[in-house]
Amino acid sequence: MKRLFILVGLLAIISLPLFSQGNKLDSVAEKKIDKYLYYFSNDKPGAVVTVMKNGEIIFNKAYGLSNTETKEMLTTDKAFNLNELSKAFTSLAIMKFVEKRKLNLDQTLTDVFSDFPEYGRSIKVRHLLSHTSGLKPFDSKLISTNKQVYDFLKNQTEGSFEAGTKMQYSNSDYMMLALIIEKVSKTSYQAYLTKNIFKKLSMNNTWIAENKKGLPIADAHFKKDSIYIPNNVTNYMYGEQGIFTNSTDYARWDKALHSGKILKPELLSQIFTVEKLTLGDNNSFYGYGWVVMKKNDTRYWWQGGMGNGYTNLVLHLPDTKTTVLILTNRNDGYDFLKMSIAIAKEFDKELKL
Repeated sequence: MKRLFILVGLLAIISLPLFSQGNKLDSVAEKKIDKYLYYFSNDKPGAVVTVMKNGEIIFNKAYGLSNTETKEMLTTDKAFNLNELSKAFTSLAIMKFVEKRKLNLDQTLTDVFSDFPEYGRSIKVRHLLSHTSGLKPFDSKLISTNKQVYDFLKNQTEGSFEAGTKMQYSNSDYMMLALIIEKVSKTSYQAYLTKNIFKKLSMNNTWIAENKKGLPIADAHFKKDSIYIPNNVTNYMYGEQGIFTNSTDYARWDKALHSGKILKPELLSQIFTVEKLTLGDNNSFYGYGWVVMKKNDTRYWWQGGMGNGYTNLVLHLPDTKTTVLILTNRNDGYDFLKMSIAIAKEFDKELKL
């Protein structure tokens, strides 16, 4: 999981607001939210901040630029690379197979892939979902496709640790889950998610890897010598990353996911449950594609990530059915978890985080 850094800087705001009908956010609270986004405004790559309550958008606002060279302003219809927020879609697809009895969480890598090395006999699907597999991470500078990830793992003779004994992030885990989805569905990861999730939820501004329809996109930016340079790089790896979507499409996903409309409640609750580790002294905080935490009797689930010229975070508060989504088109991050909690408090003054 990529580190998120501390928010710094103050700049004037350029923003395009969109609120759902009946939203009661006062101007003082909105100005506070604007202040949190100062560093994503004016002539810098921007951000879209979206707040959802009971599955409905109650705040949706864009800040800053979509492209620093053309000076095109960012708008809420622009799509972003979700990076590690894509993992939630992968875990949902796996659990749909469990629901349909096409897959068992206790199946191992050697059960699914007959040519996988012997060390995969102890690595279960649940271990991949919860980052407790022990699979060795790959070097993203040397590997650029899921097939290459598989070949890399086939050439290993053992994992980094015994599966299930501890939680340790590996970028190999969700790449392998994507290959399992392809194996079970007998189709591509892209085709399966498009048919069974994107189309079913009318996510018409969502795609994987290539923007073949030419839909509006917030251009990726990389910082070099204090200057942000736009550069859209097509990344063909998927499972952990690679899904592009905009704020309104994400709201459709958020509503369907947390209402239990696309997965049975008992399986949905399993996504947000931390696996018990086999070594009692170790603690995990990771569910299936989500960080699962609790503070002051308040549950909060989140996932963040940085890469490919984008940095994002989503926070979900199940007790109040509130979601805060922050999407940015730049490769440097900040304490987005802290920011998302502060934004959530503008809509719930009693939030104890």
